[in-house]
Amino acid sequence: MAEKIGLVPNYFKDLSKGQAPEILYIGCSDSRVTAEVLMDVKPGEVFVHRNIANLVNHIDLNVMSVLNYAVTVLQVNHIFVCGNDHCGGVKSAIQPADLGILKPWLRNIRDVYRLHKDELNAKELEEKRYD
Repeated sequence: MAEKIGLVPNYFKDLSKGQAPEILYIGCSDSRVTAEVLMDVKPGEVFVHRNIANLVNHIDLNVMSVLNYAVTVLQVNHIFVCGNDHCGGVKSAIQPADLGILKPWLRNIRDVYRLHKDELNAKELEEKRYD
């Protein structure tokens, strides 16, 4: 915090004036993939929502609220849904393990895997399976 104030004295004061992002970014909670670094943007330029496996599910009130707010209040012009290679959520969803609370969250991914299991388990896709 002191570093930011040292570089730009009114850093937090300026940020508190409001936001007008052009983009809503929906991405994975993966700690290696941050929207701001990935997109090379500054605070206030992108409205961000992250969850495990970057899911957009119409019955998820959290993501639906974020979408509604971004479109109706912030009036974003673009929505990016960004996935990443080697996603732990996708990997968890397609492995036959007890996922506990993650099981209902990852159900849509599990359904896609179940319907396309033979194709996804093909030898030539082995390294790309979780991408």
